[in-house]
Amino acid sequence: MNKLIRNMTKRTSSGFSLMELIVVIALIGIFATIAMTRTRTGLSTIREQIAIDQVTSDIDLVRSMAFGMHETMTIVFSIDQDSYSIYKGPNGSRTAVEDYPNSDNGVISLDNSNLREVDIQSVDFNGSAELQFSPMGDINSGGSISLNEKTISVQPITGKWSIN
Repeated sequence: MNKLIRNMTKRTSSGFSLMELIVVIALIGIFATIAMTRTRTGLSTIREQIAIDQVTSDIDLVRSMAFGMHETMTIVFSIDQDSYSIYKGPNGSRTAVEDYPNSDNGVISLDNSNLREVDIQSVDFNGSAELQFSPMGDINSGGSISLNEKTISVQPITGKWSIN
């Protein structure tokens, strides 16, 4: 009789029941859903910061190029295309800087797979969508660029930027 009871106990205690497996799978599904939601939110913030870093780095680089080449340099923003282009030369005789880093023939697009959630909301440099640097690296007029909820403010003359 003891042998029969030991055999029955072994069979019932080996492995997991169907109910235990269903509960564990449900918990894994809940945790995975929570993790995915947080990851998407975090990625949006990271993408926005990458776009801000791209624009501010390009402002600094174009200012340095203007000073270094002793040439008028202009960044022209396109709100519709979520992009901006880099030009050298004075108004009326501008040429695109086609070999600008991270550009496609001088056009830097924020409408790509990495930054698809980032939009240029507005650009205002004294009523213009152009940020122009003189041959000495000075800015003709200050203004702002709005990317999603963040605003990059560019100070007149110095070209120093800040993020609000």
